[in-house]
Amino acid sequence: MNEQTSNIRKSEIGERLKSLHPGVSRLQFAKELGVSDSTLGNYERGDRTPDVEFLVRLRERFGIDIHWLLTGEEKQGSTQLVVRSEGDFVTLPRYEARASAGGGLIPKQDISEYFSVGRDWLRRNLPAWAPPNALVGILEGSGDSMEPTIRDGDVLMIVQDVEWRIVERGGVFVFSLDDERLLLKRLQVLISGDLKIISDNPAYAPELIPFADIEHRIRIHGMVFFAGGKPRPLAR
Repeated sequence: MNEQTSNIRKSEIGERLKSLHPGVSRLQFAKELGVSDSTLGNYERGDRTPDVEFLVRLRERFGIDIHWLLTGEEKQGSTQLVVRSEGDFVTLPRYEARASAGGGLIPKQDISEYFSVGRDWLRRNLPAWAPPNALVGILEGSGDSMEPTIRDGDVLMIVQDVEWRIVERGGVFVFSLDDERLLLKRLQVLISGDLKIISDNPAYAPELIPFADIEHRIRIHGMVFFAGGKPRPLAR
């Protein structure tokens, strides 16, 4: 590897490092990792390649895929669903899957990157029913059928592992229909037990899933509690 290639590689590693803590200062992130601000600055600017001890700490504390950090490539079969918590912020996985507010897309579970958000902010904005250690993930919405509530390209924050009793309360959910489509819709359980799939955009007609078909046709992946270019509370 020549010097120019090496410098490009270090710069790319630095950019991926910076992407891990949006909204969290470099100084705070450095403290969480037990290194000085200047050391982290060297890594993020591409002046130095992170040492082994730093990489191990990054992996152990926040579950970061070191292969991705060093190469930009995801490991095959990556399905990690754990939210890592340390100090004043948590690191959330963002998935490649796009939750469709239109025709739907085939689900993919690969983690594309990680985002850090303030732990206090997350605690304040999680639904009241969600436990403090709730699994939270980030997806991107696509399509226009949930406008004006959710727009095409909005970032979605979801609580995963949602029990059916939560679905019965109603809300906006990410779910699979017939194990083929990953959808973003409002769900309403009717008195009859049937499930009504609702688009907030009145141009789209609702869909009804009979009670007898729910178990083998619907798989709930999570409930959306924030959405937008910048997170914002959903209207209920």
